[in-house]
Parts: sequence; C-alpha cells; structure tokens
Amino acid sequence: MFDLSYFFSVFPIIASKLQVTLLLTLTAAVFSIIIGVTIAVIAYYKIRIFYPITRFYLSILRGTPLVAQLYFFYYGLARVSEIILNMKPLTAVALVLSLNTGAFMSESIRGALLSVDSGQKEAAAMLGMSELQTIRRIVLPQAFRVSLPALFNDLINLLKATSLAFMLGVRDIMGQAKSEGAQSFRYFEIYLAVMIIYWLLVLGFSHLHKIMDRKCMEMY
Repeated sequence: MFDLSYFFSVFPIIASKLQVTLLLTLTAAVFSIIIGVTIAVIAYYKIRIFYPITRFYLSILRGTPLVAQLYFFYYGLARVSEIILNMKPLTAVALVLSLNTGAFMSESIRGALLSVDSGQKEAAAMLGMSELQTIRRIVLPQAFRVSLPALFNDLINLLKATSLAFMLGVRDIMGQAKSEGAQSFRYFEIYLAVMIIYWLLVLGFSHLHKIMDRKCMEMY
C-alpha cells in the first residue's frame, strides 16, 4: 500500500540532491552548446580537414547507447589512461554527457544555419565582412532563434540523461533514491518522488523556453 507519510518524509531527502543534478545538467549544457556550434560550423562550411572527423564523431556518439559510452569511458578507457582512472565520477559523467548531447545539438544547429537566407551572406560579403564576421554577426543570431525549440528539447533530454549518473556512483537524485530504496524497499513512494521532481524540472525548462522564445520574437 502507498504510504503517504513516508512519501512526504522521503521527498525532501531525495530533493536534497537536486543541486547535483542541476550542476551536472548546466555544466554539460554549456559544453554541449560549444561542441554543437563548433561541429555545426565545420559541417556548414565543410572544412576539409575537420569535416570527415566530425562525421565519424557524430556517427559514433549518435549511434551508440549513452550507457555504453559512460561505461566505456569510465571503466574501459581507465585501463589505458591514468587521467581517466583518477577522474571523479561527476567529472566523467559531465564530460560524456557533453560529448553525447553536443553531437545531437550540432545537427539541430546545422539545420538552423542552413535555414538562413544565402542572400544575406552575399550582402555581408559585398559589405566587406569576412566569413568569421558573417557567421558571428548575421548567421548565428538568426540560426539561434530557429534552433531554440530543438536545443531546449536536447536540453530536456540531457536533464533526463543525468539520471544515469548514479551508475558511476554519483549521488544525484537517482543515486539518493537508490540508496533510500536499498534501506526501506519502498520503491513506489521513492520513485514517484523522483518522477515528480524531474517532471517539475522539465516544466521549469519548458517555461524558460517560452520566455526566451517570446524575447526572440520581440527582437526579430
């Protein structure tokens, strides 16, 4: 039977690890956007040396499970790299999530870059702008608005993917829930609390997306 009193007692215990989940999400999000923009620009201009490398990178990261990537990086590569062997689990998870989400974000950003009218780039070239100035001042600002829905979708997926961090020993929301479940075996109440916390976080990100989308509409 559902124990309401236990649910209300365990909810704040699990929620106490919210800062770990948010730190992991926001850290990975920042680096994911950097990776995504870099790869998207390389793909957009098809830079000769880096383009085939990024295609291979995307094929691997988008074509394999995130769980396998986490285990391969933290346990597999640790056998050949002392740096990874001594790396903290939270750092390892943040790195793998950044690489994984960055691969998905790059495709969203690349599609947005392709949506920018080529006539604007030609006009920028006639005004004497360099390729770098054109991409920074004209293409990227417009592409950002177009890619905003897809990027927030990737961000929400990243938030939910952080729930795998407990598999490497990170004490986040899921890690705390697993610890509580091992003691009380009240999995119904515990994982209901987990689902509610993640649901509220997703609602928060969705609300932020609406605000940013409205701001972008006002700017353009």
